[in-house]
Amino acid sequence: MPVSSARRPAITRASPAQLKKYFELKLAAELGPHNVKRLLDAGAADLTILDVRSAEGYREGHLPGAINIPFEALASRLKELSKQHEIIAYCWDTTCTLSTKAAYVLASNGFRAREMIGGMEEWQQSGFPIEV
Repeated sequence: MPVSSARRPAITRASPAQLKKYFELKLAAELGPHNVKRLLDAGAADLTILDVRSAEGYREGHLPGAINIPFEALASRLKELSKQHEIIAYCWDTTCTLSTKAAYVLASNGFRAREMIGGMEEWQQSGFPIEV
């Protein structure tokens, strides 16, 4: 049975200008594994790579030089991070939202935060090295 138009939820439509702003911000907040690898290869001194997966996941392998603060502990461990560094958070894969949530928590607390889309899975599929 079709839903009557009276019970159908209203669809909010964004204007082209609103969409443009959204995509500008989205692009500024996200990096792919290839971009992160370029930053690491360039030796960016003011960069922190943050693995927000579990301690077990981190021990099994992580991005070179990454530190591990599981997402569940992030809010209570912010003092361990520098606001002078850009922080790139990553998690498991494209379906994992922990890096997005972590970047939000970080940005909400005054950190320069971005997320690596695709997570550890995309990093490894790109053939990039991991540390154990």
